[in-house]
Amino acid sequence: MEHILQFSIAVLVLVFQYLISKRGHVLLGAILPLLYIGFFVYGYLNNMFPVRSWEAILALLGGTVLLISGWVSGRESLSRKRKKELDKIKARDL
Repeated sequence: MEHILQFSIAVLVLVFQYLISKRGHVLLGAILPLLYIGFFVYGYLNNMFPVRSWEAILALLGGTVLLISGWVSGRESLSRKRKKELDKIKARDL
């Protein structure tokens, strides 16, 4: 049951990341990846992780890649949406 809850939270965070990345301002989607990296830096500086914890390093890299990929796909979706709207406007002008 614990793993299902953790997985559900992770999926919700990724969906939230995608949705805020589709908003107008580019930096809005950068908030979660920066907070995620900041958490790991804080944990490393306060010795929350073992000295050579490969699990922590993999979690940092994997989570960052997932959050940034959600950011990029959200930005691409917004770009496609804007282009489609611009094409509609151009078609009406003709």
